[in-house]
This record gives sequence, structure tokens and C-alpha cells, in this order.
Amino acid sequence: MATAGRSDAIIDSSTLVNFLKIDRSDLLASHLDYRFIVVDAVRAEVTKYYAAQVSRLEAALAAGQLFPDLPAAATSIAELAAYAAMASIKIGVGERASIAAARTRGIPLAMDDERAWKRAGSGIVRLDTVSVMVTLIKTGIIDVAAADAIKLDWECNHKFIKKHFSSFAELIR
Repeated sequence: MATAGRSDAIIDSSTLVNFLKIDRSDLLASHLDYRFIVVDAVRAEVTKYYAAQVSRLEAALAAGQLFPDLPAAATSIAELAAYAAMASIKIGVGERASIAAARTRGIPLAMDDERAWKRAGSGIVRLDTVSVMVTLIKTGIIDVAAADAIKLDWECNHKFIKKHFSSFAELIR
């Protein structure tokens, strides 16, 4: 399902919360390649573990910046089977639901959780907070200085640790 030339992508709480904490879901909405789908289990995770972000998530969904999952998609037999097959894997419910959705629908997944990625297996197009920001910079949605300011905020205030680069400028080629 595409909207305005964009393809669907699942967004897990690990990436989603980074943008919600800085109140910048507008950046996700501005992505030229993807429209980000929030599966019900991720919405529940945000509600349970990130109560301060719930109103921002609900506002982003209401404004059409993010998209709720389609009820029929979340109950497809293939997706439920993929989710169930991961029951013994030690990752969160949101990660399992996101991986199952991305895998069965054949769409990208935005997820920062390295442990979950190791258990996700191959065959899913991988996105994360950094790759989303790099694309936003490359397409002119945000400049490097603003992205670096956001990175610093994430690192200082939100437990975002990406020490392999000091500026997004290093990642832009």
C-alpha cells in the first residue's frame, strides 16, 4: 500500500520513540520513501513503557504523520504464524510483531534494537534511526547541523548511543 509515491514500512518502538521524545514525528511524515506503519503491539509498548510519549504518538496518528496498522493485516494467518514462531526468542512483543509484519508483508522495518535484528534473520530491508535521518538529510528535509543537534539531544537526554560517528556529515556520501 503506497501513499503519494511512498512505500509502507513498519516502525518499531526503538526507532519511533527516538522521534517522539524530541517531538519530531513530522520528520517521519516528511520521509520521501516511506510512510511509517505502527503495529498495535508497538502502540501498546509505547503506552506501557513511554507514557510521556503517548499523546505525541496519538497526535501523530491523528494528523496522518504516522499510520495505524490495518486490522486485517494484523490478523492474517501468515503474520500470526510468523509471530508465534518467534515466541521462544528473547525479544519484546513489539519487536516480534514488527518483525512478523515486515517479513510477511515484504516491507522494510525501522528498528534500532540490535539484539532483535540478530534474531530477525535475513530478508527484511533494514532501516533505523540513523538511516532515516541520513535519508532526510540527503533529500533536503533537514540539514546536517539540525540533524547533529538532534543527535546530541538524543545522546544527552534520551539514551541514544551511536558512537561510531560524531556528525551525520560523516555518513553523507
